[in-house]
Amino acid sequence: MSAEDMQGESSAIAEHILNSSYFQSSKRLGIYLHCAALREVDTSLLVDAALIRGDAKCYVPLVLDQASNMRLLHLESREGLTAGPPYHILEPSQSYPDGSPREDVLEMSEPLDLLLMPGLAFDWRGHRCGRGGGYYDKFLSLCHERAARSHKKSPLLVALAFRAQMVEEVPIAENDRGVDVIVTPEGPTAVSAAGAAALQS
Repeated sequence: MSAEDMQGESSAIAEHILNSSYFQSSKRLGIYLHCAALREVDTSLLVDAALIRGDAKCYVPLVLDQASNMRLLHLESREGLTAGPPYHILEPSQSYPDGSPREDVLEMSEPLDLLLMPGLAFDWRGHRCGRGGGYYDKFLSLCHERAARSHKKSPLLVALAFRAQMVEEVPIAENDRGVDVIVTPEGPTAVSAAGAAALQS
């Protein structure tokens, strides 16, 4: 895909999400910060929309190590972002400007309502192929465990995908977790019961 094609498809995907009831009604939104080098769907419009909302909070990923440990931390402004190695993905610091620790999704009393996820490839059954690090799989496992212990609802998992990222079948392992909704330039498709309920609301 050319840069122009990626930007055009990213804009169409963002418009679908911004107009959705699940985005507009979510109070705690997890959004990945896209990486140009990895050719991911651009989430800039979505992050900006979340940041200006007065009734919601935005949480973005911070990779902690090479052992698949990742956290989603509260982001109050783009000014708190720095580029991390090796792909220069923007990440938040672990502390707010005043030195206090940032709010961590895995330590909150309430779970995320919505998590927007990247990937390398997806199929129409909701299977996701990541990039081999296992960061999202490990993070999601912890999210589901916390939600189950507190009898809370797990976040709605929404994948953002270029047309070229949709394939016939993604091989999955035992620990791989599927998504609930896939959003392509053509619009959203529910691939789970939770996804169908979200699109009907």
